[in-house]
Amino acid sequence: MGGTPRSGRPRAGRPTRAAAAAALLPLLLGACINERREQAIGDQIAGQVNAQVPLVYDVPLNRYVNELGRLIARHSDRPDARYYFYIVDTGSLNAFALPGGHIYVNRGLIERTSNVSELAGVLAHEIGHVAARHGAENLQRHLRTRSMAGVMYQMVLGRKPLIASEALELGGMMWSAHHSRADEEEADQLAVRYLLSTGVDPRGMLSLFSTLWEEEQHIPASQAVSWFSTHPTTTARMDATRAQIRTLLPRTHAELARDNKDYPAFLRRLDALPPPAADILLPVGHPPVGPNGHRR
Repeated sequence: MGGTPRSGRPRAGRPTRAAAAAALLPLLLGACINERREQAIGDQIAGQVNAQVPLVYDVPLNRYVNELGRLIARHSDRPDARYYFYIVDTGSLNAFALPGGHIYVNRGLIERTSNVSELAGVLAHEIGHVAARHGAENLQRHLRTRSMAGVMYQMVLGRKPLIASEALELGGMMWSAHHSRADEEEADQLAVRYLLSTGVDPRGMLSLFSTLWEEEQHIPASQAVSWFSTHPTTTARMDATRAQIRTLLPRTHAELARDNKDYPAFLRRLDALPPPAADILLPVGHPPVGPNGHRR
């Protein structure tokens, strides 16, 4: 008689589902998350992150940031990606991007800017991370852990959407992840190019860096968990950015925008909101970001 023996053992040459999954796992761990899956995963993660962190819901403020960000994104290497920009209502210094184009800028960082080119520089840098798919690469690295192997399986194959707890766990991972030095340098270089293509003066990147650097010098070492604490080579990055700007900046750059008449009103409206939260408790038990915390 044919069929499976009474012992329940599988017929020789026909591996079990578990064995097949185990054999497939190394291929999945080395697989790339394509742009379509990156967008879907990013959307799910953003939905959970947005439910956990304090966001500014003021319509004119969000419209301003989204219009500026999308203007720059149209000149990026991924102009067709769907970009969403959020203001996180906290005084800490942070900006970060999730895979697929969800970009967050903390209120405290915006409040340190003095003109629109400085905010544009922050947004362009984060757009650079999205365009270069640094978030997707970080996501793949996180998913190579044993605990996330099952999630990797379903996401790469697209079998089903993430459940809320999985999306939230990934959101916490991405929030606290540090980009590599090479990723940061590439995002800086891309930001300069995108700003010039948009018609924005990229020297706003340098002036904001300088402002934050000066502020850093007055913070006690024990509290220096800030924009620069995760970037020990910030001075080198600033020098490289300055050199790139000097090379690419046109001889006549009077037409490059450094500020506009609407930006002071934008900052005043932001300042008129109730005081922001001092800390953010990151998803899935990550430590809080303090008043000068910066993680990207």
